[in-house]
Amino acid sequence: MNRNSSRRLSTRALLLTGVLAASAFSLIACSLTKTSDAAPKTQTAAPDGPARQTAGAWTGSPTGPNGSFEDPNRAEQLRLPEVFDAMKIQKGSKVADIGAGGGWLTMQLSSRVGDSGTVYAEEILKKYTDYIANRAQKAKATNVRTILGTVTDPKLPANTLDAVIILNAYHEFEAPIALLQKIKAGMKPGARLGIIERDTDELRRDAQDAYKKTGKIKRRVTESRDKNPNTDDHRLAADVVEREAIAARLADGEAQAG
Repeated sequence: MNRNSSRRLSTRALLLTGVLAASAFSLIACSLTKTSDAAPKTQTAAPDGPARQTAGAWTGSPTGPNGSFEDPNRAEQLRLPEVFDAMKIQKGSKVADIGAGGGWLTMQLSSRVGDSGTVYAEEILKKYTDYIANRAQKAKATNVRTILGTVTDPKLPANTLDAVIILNAYHEFEAPIALLQKIKAGMKPGARLGIIERDTDELRRDAQDAYKKTGKIKRRVTESRDKNPNTDDHRLAADVVEREAIAARLADGEAQAG
């Protein structure tokens, strides 16, 4: 992505059921508000979710490829204080980090919510939850709780969370709608869900075209895990996230871009 397109993305906003979602650099953070516990009208929590392609999940080092998850500039690049402010994450908040990996974001959240708050670090691989638990213990972060979830259920405490963040992991979800429904069950009324993903105008056009031609939530018209970084990559158009949020009843009606 060139510098100009990155600048455009950094000022783009999406309006989902009245909640402003501002992007940060080449990442887009979609902030959704839980408004109801009503069951979805058409989509059940089926384990297969929609038909969209899923990039392979990272299963390597908890610190990421070449330690990239622990980049000292990462918080600044993600503009985390702004994200936390938009998510209304403050001292005493109860927050979940879904797909927490090695716990980089978990520790950022731990500092933000303080001793009176709680951070639930969820992962589907035990080696990551063990790593986070050890990391929190060494840092004396007593407000961190680890959760070993599954691809369809993050096993969050019901009606507990003030906010949920999914950082650079949503594109790996095998059953995104099913998982969003389970996440919703863990959120208090008015809680916010932030999904931060790499997103470009080209990705959005592909997703829009696929939806028009197939009527399904897809990244592209033709979906296949072919190990090609141009087609099986770790990026996701905001349009895909919006439609899945609507299907999971975290957003109602058509999302508007502005």
